[in-house]
Amino acid sequence: MEILVLKKKGLTQRQIARKPGISRNTVKKYIENQGYPEIDRNKPNRKSLLDRFQGNLVAWLEEDMEYKATWIYDRLRPIGFGGSYEIVKRAVHDIKEERQRIGYMRFETEPGYQSQELGAGAYVMKPYLLEKLGIAVRCELDKLKTLL
Repeated sequence: MEILVLKKKGLTQRQIARKPGISRNTVKKYIENQGYPEIDRNKPNRKSLLDRFQGNLVAWLEEDMEYKATWIYDRLRPIGFGGSYEIVKRAVHDIKEERQRIGYMRFETEPGYQSQELGAGAYVMKPYLLEKLGIAVRCELDKLKTLL
């Protein structure tokens, strides 16, 4: 903000630029914007070459999320897609990332509870005592014997 103070004192842009050792263009930007210049970081809303094929892309990924961008790109070329592979790669990455983010939710239980519910056997607290671990393994083997 020193630039604005110097401008109010009546110094020219060239004189202001010499003091801190910056470009006259930088001084001009600060004066025109009355402070720090705003930077527009929003992506421009322009059409993509892939817009016409977005339905195909989504349908293929709903069919199988394991399809690679190269496979999709190879299928888009014969139906008229004239864009680059990079456009397809970014779009596939964005769709897969969104699906993964939606698909997972954190789930907390007591230590060992979930593994017991899934049939992992007896729960042994840390530190693993060899005796307790041996007893848990023996119980599981006995259960298997009774099933056979």
